[in-house]
Amino acid sequence: MHRLLTLFLLLPFCMSAQLLDEDDGVYGEDWGGYLWGIRGGFSLGSQDWSNIETELNLGFHGDLFLESIPAQGTFSFWGSVGYHQRGSRISRRRAITFQGNGVTLPADDFVFNNLVLSIGGKQVVAPLGLGDAYYLIGVRAEYNVGTNLEEYDLLSTTQGIAFRSAYPLNSYEFINRFTYGATVGGGVILPLTERIGGFVELTAQPDLSFQYNQGPINNVVDPFGSGNTTLGERAIRNFTIEISLGLRFLRKWRYID
Repeated sequence: MHRLLTLFLLLPFCMSAQLLDEDDGVYGEDWGGYLWGIRGGFSLGSQDWSNIETELNLGFHGDLFLESIPAQGTFSFWGSVGYHQRGSRISRRRAITFQGNGVTLPADDFVFNNLVLSIGGKQVVAPLGLGDAYYLIGVRAEYNVGTNLEEYDLLSTTQGIAFRSAYPLNSYEFINRFTYGATVGGGVILPLTERIGGFVELTAQPDLSFQYNQGPINNVVDPFGSGNTTLGERAIRNFTIEISLGLRFLRKWRYID
């Protein structure tokens, strides 16, 4: 893991965009090809919860991607598949135990591990000397493969802290396996060789659907008192900022008459 992080830190000093040599002729007539590569980095996850304010949570992500050869050297289509962490955190809060004592809760992280399929377009907008600046836009479909919500199971691990009764339940009756959203952002492509390139990228990834959606649940046994209680409605939507470093490679062939 330390070696991988070191590689990502060194990439900005040795990455590049591919240079398409005009002497090769016309793309699609004299030669063909595509771009492919890897991308990874850190994620800052935020979530819109019902009635609870949450904070940013640090996660990570990684992708494999394909990209078309840019038309006129500026516009291309791309697609990617990868693993992305979504989530948020609730930092230290005051709460009351069964005995009525005030305590400070440790920070709680909420992590949703998703497989992500994305497609979109990329437009180079300006040369920057060492590389080219670009922006991108796309759409995403995601499939959830796991969470850490079992750490906050209402009946087994609340340990007398009533505040955690407001946390989401570890149940796929309420956790949505499938979600979707948009991707917008930009970056800089930096030069290395004709066929090996790299980039630094910043994207915002708002979800358009809920990751978790639970209506009110009536007649639940109250673990913090006598009788029954009602668990309130909870709806959670993801928003993630991702900082990525990547390498891309040019796969190229020539057409022979």
